[in-house]
Amino acid sequence: MTLATFKNTGRGMMATSDIAAGEVIVRVPKSFLISNDALYKIYGPHSLSTHQLLALHLVLLLQDSNCWWKPYLDLLPSHFNTLPVTFPPTLSSHLPDGLKNEVELQRQKIKSDYLAAVQFLKTKKTLMEPSSLSSKQYEWAWLCVNTRCIHVTTSDNTAKGGNIAMAPLLDFLNHTSEARIESGFNPQTQSFEIKTLIPYRKGEQVFINYGPHDNQAIFREYGFVLPQNEYNFVSLDKEVWSLFEDIEPSEKARSTKRWILKNSGYEGDYTVKTGDISFRLLCALRLLAIKGSEGGTFQRSVMAWQDVIMGQSDQIDDTNERTMYHMLKSICTNALAHSENKRSGLNNLAKSSIHHPFALLFLRQIWNESCDILQDTLHDIDTRLTTL
Repeated sequence: MTLATFKNTGRGMMATSDIAAGEVIVRVPKSFLISNDALYKIYGPHSLSTHQLLALHLVLLLQDSNCWWKPYLDLLPSHFNTLPVTFPPTLSSHLPDGLKNEVELQRQKIKSDYLAAVQFLKTKKTLMEPSSLSSKQYEWAWLCVNTRCIHVTTSDNTAKGGNIAMAPLLDFLNHTSEARIESGFNPQTQSFEIKTLIPYRKGEQVFINYGPHDNQAIFREYGFVLPQNEYNFVSLDKEVWSLFEDIEPSEKARSTKRWILKNSGYEGDYTVKTGDISFRLLCALRLLAIKGSEGGTFQRSVMAWQDVIMGQSDQIDDTNERTMYHMLKSICTNALAHSENKRSGLNNLAKSSIHHPFALLFLRQIWNESCDILQDTLHDIDTRLTTL
């Protein structure tokens, strides 16, 4: 393979000859891995997680202009402006609610890891003055680790928070969900290896696969999105509970039904995908569509609902099923209007030069995908209603 630039994916690795399925495409010797084992030999016993210390180690390496790792350090990104965690408030406000919450947790994690690194430096002042470590500098290093680390399964039991490592070359390989690989540390060769399970022809881009992630997860962790991603979905938790508040005036009924959902393992995680309405969502709405919250009729309906979640029947009854789909249609209609509004709001941000153009492009695609999924779901609901 050789480094090359591709039209749709930018920098990546190109096959210089045919590659057969089952071939090892990358072999990185242990001596070229910045691993927990290597860090332990440098810093000795410590209280930091591997991620925390790897990030600090990158900062420390940058202090030495003659560092042996300089060729690798020079190839690391200069910024992470397409990662949501670095977005200013004007752009963060346009993230989907679920993604926004996850990004805030990530932001807090970086902050706490930075403070842990500062505390560590106070015990190792010969490395760097604690006050010299800036939060921005550490954030950059933390994101380098987060976007580029590999998981190494070895006998090393000293790693805290997962045995991860940094490795040259691997971050040149781009992700696609179509790629099929096997990867891991090979004790026989004492190397981290990646084996492709599909062939490539000379001149083709060679890919790896990060796993079955939707675009919001990829956007959050790596700062890009895929043109086509079969794992994309729309979360409707917020819309479900909002509708429930509107249609069920009784606090007792709301509490009873939510208690049933929680104890049955059906509270939350309500999603739709292209061509697929989650079973959890349908079952939750079937319960919420039952009138009242007590009495013999309610108890019989709940028993029928439990038969549905156990797979013993398809529905409670025709009336409940129609009500459920009308509720779902209302939820999806509201979610679609919200998505379209958010997408339109990005047009005003595009006029500003303070945001990275790819950040706006990727965020617009996230909302486009939400609109497409919801429109497809609404069409599916209308089709199902005609048969009831």
